[in-house]
Amino acid sequence: MHPSNRWYKPALVIVGLFAAVWMVLEGDMLRDVVLAGLLLLVGLMALMRRWSWMRSLPPRKTVALATVGGLAYGSGLVLLTLFLMTVKTGLHAHGPEYTSYELVWLWNQLLLWAAAGGLVGLGVGLLAVAARR
Repeated sequence: MHPSNRWYKPALVIVGLFAAVWMVLEGDMLRDVVLAGLLLLVGLMALMRRWSWMRSLPPRKTVALATVGGLAYGSGLVLLTLFLMTVKTGLHAHGPEYTSYELVWLWNQLLLWAAAGGLVGLGVGLLAVAARR
């Protein structure tokens, strides 16, 4: 059994419970970012379960794929958080949950979070290559 299989179902349950609680509470950007991060993490775990062929990639491709994955995670975190903020405002239908300042601030973080995700992905890729040797 692949190690990620052991953690996938419990992680999915935890994210589902957090999402149910998130839906009831008033809007808070920190909770939205945490939920978006957890959703992306569960999605990443699902990809890792399906793509076992990645372990046989050459080192350069492993590092490149991990870096691109990190970039996608970082930028996806901002975009998914914006989407969740929109959903939350629509669910509660009593006016805007977030100020325009919060939305603009989050949008302006896109490049920073993408770069941070790319650097983390690069580090993970280098660690994965080093662990094979």
